[in-house]
Amino acid sequence: MKNFLRNRSYFNFQNLTFFGLLILAYQNYETRDKLNDISTRLEYTSFELEEIKKETREALKYAKSANTMTFSIMSSLEEK
Repeated sequence: MKNFLRNRSYFNFQNLTFFGLLILAYQNYETRDKLNDISTRLEYTSFELEEIKKETREALKYAKSANTMTFSIMSSLEEK
């Protein structure tokens, strides 16, 4: 019983508030960490998407050039 009475003084409002704030701070840290991870993934995905767009534009230029050459070759073959 003496131990309970001694420990009871630890369960006052200020201490409980302090422990509550510690728990909230840890949850805030975890949430911030998850949000930073998601943000980093989004930035990387956006970078990859931009690179894919650049490669697609370049491939489209080559495809147009190839089509033009093919049309030119086919026209010259039809003339002969």
